[in-house]
Amino acid sequence: MNPASKEELLALKNLGPKSVAQLVDIGITSSDQLIELGTEEVFRRLYFRFCDEQRLSVNYLYALEGAIIGCDWRLIPMDRKQELKNLLKGLKS
Repeated sequence: MNPASKEELLALKNLGPKSVAQLVDIGITSSDQLIELGTEEVFRRLYFRFCDEQRLSVNYLYALEGAIIGCDWRLIPMDRKQELKNLLKGLKS
């Protein structure tokens, strides 16, 4: 992966080295890809790739959403947070 691409992902709000490494592992190497796929699809891919190895939380979902829309995850509206919680619940069932 191009180091500039990694830096581009790291520059997004809410994403750190561990989450960027996981994104790269599932083939996401740019902010454009992340935005194009959207929170739900990216998280599904992460969940199915890493669910046996690591616990992926609702906070991770919030972080992805914040990175995609360009805000701190704590500023995501409550109704959207509920939608994301429902996504995680659906994946776990």
